[in-house]
Amino acid sequence: MNALQLKQKTDELLQNGKYDEIKPLLLSYKEIAEKDNDLATICYLCTIYEQEKAAGQPVIFSKISGVEDLINRYTALKFYLRRMEFDVAEDIESFYCFLTQNQISSYELMRAIDFSVVHKEKVMGIISGNLTSSDILSKKSADQVSDNRVDKKDRDIQEICFIICSNNPLYAEECIYYINHLTVPEGYYVDILTVEEAKSMTSGYNEAMQYSKAKYKVYLHHDTFIVYPHFIEELLHIFQSDAEIGMIGVIGAPKIPENGIMWDGKRYGMIYEQHIYEAVMLSNPCTRPLEEAEAVDGLLMATQYDITWREDLFDKWDFYDCSQSMEFIRRGYKVVVPKTEQPWCVHDCGFLNLENYDEERRKFVAEYLNDQGDRKESV
Repeated sequence: MNALQLKQKTDELLQNGKYDEIKPLLLSYKEIAEKDNDLATICYLCTIYEQEKAAGQPVIFSKISGVEDLINRYTALKFYLRRMEFDVAEDIESFYCFLTQNQISSYELMRAIDFSVVHKEKVMGIISGNLTSSDILSKKSADQVSDNRVDKKDRDIQEICFIICSNNPLYAEECIYYINHLTVPEGYYVDILTVEEAKSMTSGYNEAMQYSKAKYKVYLHHDTFIVYPHFIEELLHIFQSDAEIGMIGVIGAPKIPENGIMWDGKRYGMIYEQHIYEAVMLSNPCTRPLEEAEAVDGLLMATQYDITWREDLFDKWDFYDCSQSMEFIRRGYKVVVPKTEQPWCVHDCGFLNLENYDEERRKFVAEYLNDQGDRKESV
């Protein structure tokens, strides 16, 4: 049985009310379920079902029509909580309406907070009404942000383009929601391009790069949410302070290990990371205002120059980020990670699909690490 078949079987059990059979089914195919975000999420939601059933309450599985509805429900709840956590919730009343309309139990709400929120006490305070509305709601709505943007026809106006490769509309919309809440400096406007059904990350990024005329481009995953409101200002300051800086990331490796896996060596940077069962802050503090890196993680890569992504070599979804970092270095540009007080992003990455990872890793090592002339002696 593959992941798709397992989802179909789970869907049948949900629609036929055979809720007690769902968890045993998923556990019997544990290796498959652990590698699929939807199946892993359903397995986690089984714990809520068990709590509600034991308490004699209506259970979560009885409130949805199937697998897709179940996943969308949990995703929406998680997004509401995160917006409150990072002060971009525009209307707290819509959250309470969501709880009522979807019959969210206290068990479901507390579990969602436990697994998807880093600043739990803050969110609990907002929900219980212990914080004032000025503490809760964003002072700048999406409409106000748009009002601060300028006419593209003004030739003195500069563009910043956010480029998102996506296969999930819910996540892409949420990613854009956060972009629309960033402070936009005077004299700049923001454009957002989404690329769907790309053959690979490199081909999708090349398509968008060639389309956009913006000097400054931010390539990011659809599950990367920029929670630092002054992100654009910081980005521009760094780029404009040094013309040799070609790329900025939020997580990076000063030296890529010989095996090509950047995560096996020293790293710089901070992010909030959301997995299926927990939300954590990953911190590898920079010691200098800017740390040079051989590679930055693809969750967010900002550039001020256009260099073609190597779709001739990396035609899937791995090592495009390490490759592009090395391509910038080959051309004499710096790749940097800035020192920050708090993470600029949440990466809601769940479990990673590593099906083609080793194949792409071997390509990367052969292309970049076997030729030591491309590398710096030390960083």
